[in-house]
Amino acid sequence: MRKKILVYAYLEGNLGDDLMVWILCRRYPHVKFEVRARKEYKQRFKKLENLKVFGMEDRLMQYWDRFLKWKNHGEDDLFSTKVKKADALVQIGGSMYPQNDIWETLYMINLSLRNISRRLFVCGANFGPYTDEVFQEKYHELFGRYEGICFRDRYSYELFSDLPRAGYAPDLVFGYEPSEKKIIPEKKRVLISTIQMKDRSGAFPLNQYDTVYKKFLAAMTEAYVDAGYEATFICFCQSQGDDAAAREVESLIPEKKRSRISHYIYENDVEEAVALFDEAEIVIGTRFHSIILGWMKGKRVLPIVYDQKTQHTLDDCGCSVYVTMDDLERAEIGKLMGTVERLPEHIREKYKEEAQRHFERLDCFLREER
Repeated sequence: MRKKILVYAYLEGNLGDDLMVWILCRRYPHVKFEVRARKEYKQRFKKLENLKVFGMEDRLMQYWDRFLKWKNHGEDDLFSTKVKKADALVQIGGSMYPQNDIWETLYMINLSLRNISRRLFVCGANFGPYTDEVFQEKYHELFGRYEGICFRDRYSYELFSDLPRAGYAPDLVFGYEPSEKKIIPEKKRVLISTIQMKDRSGAFPLNQYDTVYKKFLAAMTEAYVDAGYEATFICFCQSQGDDAAAREVESLIPEKKRSRISHYIYENDVEEAVALFDEAEIVIGTRFHSIILGWMKGKRVLPIVYDQKTQHTLDDCGCSVYVTMDDLERAEIGKLMGTVERLPEHIREKYKEEAQRHFERLDCFLREER
């Protein structure tokens, strides 16, 4: 009998998060996966034949949700029932454990998931940022009850390295394999990943950097266009305003130069979006996974560090060429263009192999149960 695994992921139209679910399902074609997401994900994941998408927009799901709440006196809804019946719950994603304004609510959700699931595995996560030791202590106790948790940076792993079922591996997207291998020639193209900063306030605010960030990207884009490159803004997450940010950056570039600039907005096709990295020579990456994909594809990458998760990964990889938020205003564009570098091939191959360790404990469980 095929095992049933429920996937718990942040699915809000972000290419990086969608890509991790894609990799998980492609790794285990013999496993039946289910995930809760909005109805557009049925189209987005239609190529994953072993993944069923369910959501509360579906009338049938609404009926079962009401019925189960009535039957269980309001204690168990449809999602809780699915968690309890699944052979395992897999939480997959990156920044799943930040200490933000609603961290206590998120912690209680994670605690509940552990309490009601048969087995719980975490793949691909980083921990933080956080400011309160109580936050880390609560998760230390909780993670100790998981069947396995694998972090994507050494900083996060070292916070929990005493837990016997905790591990570290380079980001799991290093292990991505397309369903069809095609040779796509590299062009004189720069791929620019944007995020919208103007609305990002809170404990770790980015909105203070919005203007200088967009001016920097505009200057970099214009410099590459002047050097004979085609430029493409790649927008990983439309719902978070990546496309709006890209349009605002382009508006800062002289109109006569915009004919060499294009935009790609990720919507439904994971593999189409990833293929854009094949034909690019250079990646200016703000989104975390734009950096990973650029490295994995052997491109010259300039990381823009807006979050500690990126900094920790750069430290792990020994990457010394990057720009932080505080560097943006005084960055020397010409100097940066001359120092942007590729991750050496032997390092890429090493990370590709090591990334498989995110699934090590899940591999063991599925092998035992087959």
